[in-house]
Amino acid sequence: MSGFSTTAAFPNALMWLMSEDDQELVIPEIDGVANFWTSQNAWGVAVQHDAEGEVELTIGPNPPEDPSLMQLHEGILHTGRRLIDVQTVYLDSIARFRTRSEDTPIRIWGDDPKQPEHVQIQCPDIEEML
Repeated sequence: MSGFSTTAAFPNALMWLMSEDDQELVIPEIDGVANFWTSQNAWGVAVQHDAEGEVELTIGPNPPEDPSLMQLHEGILHTGRRLIDVQTVYLDSIARFRTRSEDTPIRIWGDDPKQPEHVQIQCPDIEEML
């Protein structure tokens, strides 16, 4: 699978990775201090605020080729139905992809540790973009 790229505005400087799951979706509490919030099946990522412009988002199975991107987070996102939706804080879908496994390894890369303007989601288990 090749990569997917888009630009999108993220109100409140927050991007969500929400999994479609058989269990209840657990939204982590946003404390306003950190830049990354997780639960078993939902991740919140601080990104550039929409008032400052759009975020360039790339999704793919490989690490970024851009040496200016640093790894911001690595973990496992559980998705019982093997579907992950990238959303805004208002639940607008930016991108959706199917995965090969229910416990999906994901790395988030960005050009800034607090509010990146360029974000890459690396998921080696991507099966297809929807």
